[in-house]
Amino acid sequence: MTTLERFLLLLSSPDDATYDLYDTPNLGQAAGIVTIYAFLASFNSFLSASIKADSFAFSLIAFLGAFLTTYLTWVFLTVIFYFAAELWGSLAEIMNSAAFVGMAAAPLVLTSIASIFLTVIGPEFIADDTDLILPKIGLAISLFGMAWGWPGLLCYYGLKNGARIHPAKAAIIALIVFLAGAIYEVSFSNAFE
Repeated sequence: MTTLERFLLLLSSPDDATYDLYDTPNLGQAAGIVTIYAFLASFNSFLSASIKADSFAFSLIAFLGAFLTTYLTWVFLTVIFYFAAELWGSLAEIMNSAAFVGMAAAPLVLTSIASIFLTVIGPEFIADDTDLILPKIGLAISLFGMAWGWPGLLCYYGLKNGARIHPAKAAIIALIVFLAGAIYEVSFSNAFE
């Protein structure tokens, strides 16, 4: 299965897209998906910094910081899911976790594109955003991406198929990590200032 076929299958049928990750974790496809996500998220950070600060140096730092943060998040979630699955009886290797967590970034590619449009076009439609509508939309996009990808639904299927743990255990692990991430995201959001 090609990376594009896997990407489309991850979005449309995650159970089918992750069925083979225990036997053949494809780290190359996972790295490709994470790299596309990292570039888009970093480009959005670059645009946001350019609009707010009008400084190329600051925008470049924002780009590089977001790029690095994406890969660090991939590593962090891989370790969390690996150890959680191991505690509950998985015999999978850490490469299995790295593969399914990396592939779970597929929906984040789409939400990053939506965020880029929000960054570029949003201020045109809402010039004086005193009600903080744009940050609330951005937060909703982010939470939707988390629920679908990192660390939500696709990580559940990854745990179930790539780590081969019981579906109820996979659901509990994914839900706990998602709730922790959502609380963090809401806490540091500027949507409710």
